[in-house]
Amino acid sequence: MSAHDIVCFTRRSLLGASLFAGTSFALKACGVTTSSTATSDAASPAGGGSLIATCFAGSWEQFYRQVLVPAFVKDTGGEARITPMVSLEQVAQLTASPQNPPFDLALLDEGPFNAAAKDELFEKLPVDLVSNYADVLPELKNPEGWGPTTGVQVMGIAYNPKLVSTPPSSWKDLWGSQYRGRVSMQGMKTTQGTSFMVQIAKLNGGSETDIEPAFQALQELKPNFAGIASNAGALATLFQQEEVVIAPHDLNNVVALKQKGADIDWVMPKEGGIALRPAQQIVKNTSVDPKLAAAFINAALSTEVQQAMASEPYYFVPSNGNVSLSGLLEEKLGSNSAAKVLEKLVLLNWNEINRNRTEWIERFDREVQV
Repeated sequence: MSAHDIVCFTRRSLLGASLFAGTSFALKACGVTTSSTATSDAASPAGGGSLIATCFAGSWEQFYRQVLVPAFVKDTGGEARITPMVSLEQVAQLTASPQNPPFDLALLDEGPFNAAAKDELFEKLPVDLVSNYADVLPELKNPEGWGPTTGVQVMGIAYNPKLVSTPPSSWKDLWGSQYRGRVSMQGMKTTQGTSFMVQIAKLNGGSETDIEPAFQALQELKPNFAGIASNAGALATLFQQEEVVIAPHDLNNVVALKQKGADIDWVMPKEGGIALRPAQQIVKNTSVDPKLAAAFINAALSTEVQQAMASEPYYFVPSNGNVSLSGLLEEKLGSNSAAKVLEKLVLLNWNEINRNRTEWIERFDREVQV
């Protein structure tokens, strides 16, 4: 489960970033992170070494620790320490200490990454050192040369099958009168919340640059709201307590909740699910050998690792085109081909969204987040 945050920098957020400056040096030096280490007798393309990589908490952290880090260690004989951190905090720490960054690799959502000072904080992907890059689906490669999408989270509609007699089939079903006081969504400070708002705008004649139709639609949705969730974890709690019976949510988070015994299921709306496309980026000004950093990304894009990512318990859509979807992922998304699944998903333009996002969030907090 990833907590996706906003990085549309305001004066307050930049001042807030300074709070991290005093801790960024300690992060590398002390035991803040949990170390995953091993040794290998195999020849290492990067010659061993150690690095610190961030990821999101929940499913992403579990995937990193159980699958990705062991694969990286096997390939390189190196060592990786993992630090779970939301996108906002990652960019804030790097902004506060760009010459001495507290970590070497970052996993970031599209919105926060595109809003950051990319050229000052990150290195473009050394494609010649990432052999598995050739297998990444074209739609998931960054046209500007940054790291490609690591894995896609699909946002659709979560619902309680015990309390919802007819499964939803459209985003517009959330407006049904039968759900009065039983609907939620994440606020616009999250990637999920902003994504949902932009999708609703697009379904009502708006776009990534015109969100007015979404605000109008939300005024009609307000009677159905049980409350606005601050993040994915808060939304999970609302479902577990049965205060909410339907809401936009990520497939992987819903599956994780269901495995914990919650009455919850997930459908992809007929208008298309929303693709959330986090990517790994190499941090600028680190002391880590670029070959080692590239080897970590290369391991993440490998067919073996991507196959595990697409399977239980993670259920991310792989970016490696050689990986076939199966089981629950194929069932829910309607295809065993990641390329065909992408055709069904809405791929938002975050460069356009970020131009107005701060203003939209402030308006959302005034008009909706009550």
